[in-house]
Amino acid sequence: TNPSEARGGGCGMAANAGAVIADAEFVQFHPTSINVGRDPAPLATEALRGEGAHLVNKAGERFMLKIHKDAELAPRDIVARGIFAEVQAGRGAWLDCTKTVGAHFASEFPTVYGYCREAGIDPSVEPIPVVPAVHYHMGGILTDADGRTSLDGLWAAGEVTSTGAHGANRLASNSLLEAVVFAARIAENIAGLLPSPKLNPWPEGASWKDDEGAEPDTAVMTKLRKMMSADVGVIRNAEGLKRAVKTIVEIERKNKQIPFGNMLATAKLMAVSALKREESRGGHYRSDFPEPVEAFRHRTFTTLAE
Repeated sequence: TNPSEARGGGCGMAANAGAVIADAEFVQFHPTSINVGRDPAPLATEALRGEGAHLVNKAGERFMLKIHKDAELAPRDIVARGIFAEVQAGRGAWLDCTKTVGAHFASEFPTVYGYCREAGIDPSVEPIPVVPAVHYHMGGILTDADGRTSLDGLWAAGEVTSTGAHGANRLASNSLLEAVVFAARIAENIAGLLPSPKLNPWPEGASWKDDEGAEPDTAVMTKLRKMMSADVGVIRNAEGLKRAVKTIVEIERKNKQIPFGNMLATAKLMAVSALKREESRGGHYRSDFPEPVEAFRHRTFTTLAE
C-alpha cells in the first residue's frame, strides 16, 4: 500500500551501520486493498466494514463467519488471513457494500468511490474485489524512549523504528501519534551532539546510483517483491522462509548498488527473524507453527552481524 520510496532503505542503512534491529518479523497486512492491479494498492477503508459491509467469495458466501466470532470486524491479521485463504483457493474475495452503504457511497466515502470508479467499478451496486497488502512494519531500528538507537549519534522516529509501542500488531493510526511523540523527544534529546558512526565498508565498485528507485520496477526488484509477497507474506512457513533467505543472498552477491543493498538488508532481516520465531503471534503467522508459544512472548533483537 506504500509509495515506491517507502521500501525499507532506512532500516537497512542503520543495519548496515551495525545498529540493533528489533522485531523485524512483524509486518501488518491491510486486509482490504482494492484488487485492481494498481501499485501502490488503494485501500477500502475499514470504516466500510464498520458500516456493516460483508466479505464474500465468488459463491456469495460470507466466509469470515466461520473464522471468527466477530466475522468482518475481527482483528486485521485474522481478516487478512481469511481473505488470503479465499484468494489462494481460487474463490476470490469481495467487499459487498451495496446494502449497507449503497447509494450514499459517493458522499460518505468519496476517496474509495473514486478509486473504484477509476477501475470501472460502481461500489454502490457492485462488490469491490479485495486482497491483503503489505501495510506497516512493526519492526525496525531499536530505539529507547528518546529515539536513540544502539549507535552513538543516530536517532530515529516513525515506521523505520521499533519502539515496542505496537507490540505484535498495531491499532489503526497509532503510527501517526508515535511519529509525532518520538520526533519531539528526539528534538529535545539531540542537544547538538552528532558523532559519526563507523560504517561497514561496501564492496569495491559499489555505487550510490539508485536504479532500483526507478519506475517501473527493474527485473531484480520485481523478483524481490514477488518473492517477499509469496514467502514472507501473510502466511509463512519454514520452507518458504528458507527459500526467501537463499534468494536474497543470491541477489546480494550480484548487487553493487548501495540503496538497493539497504533494501535487501531489510528484507533479509525480516525473513531470518520470521524463520527464527517458530510460533504465530499478531502480524506474524506460521502455518507450520500456527499457535502462540509462551516462550516466544518477548521482543527479538538482531544485527546483520548475526
